[in-house]
Amino acid sequence: MPHTTEQRIRMKAYEIWLREGCPEGSDLRHWEMAKKFIVGEEAKSTLTSRFYDVHELNAKGEPEPERKATPAAKRKASKH
Repeated sequence: MPHTTEQRIRMKAYEIWLREGCPEGSDLRHWEMAKKFIVGEEAKSTLTSRFYDVHELNAKGEPEPERKATPAAKRKASKH
């Protein structure tokens, strides 16, 4: 069963605490450090999976997402 975000933060905070030599009174700082790391890691993972989902669809012959033309592209198109 996958760990929840809170469990992952707890494990990372514990890892930081051990790495720093088990200092007393640093639990909040360790928690915040771990939270930044885990939340950033999850955000990066989400963006990466969305990127690959789009590219996998395109590789299967699906049409590219419709893009709006920029003003410069519109001017060029109207001149021809």
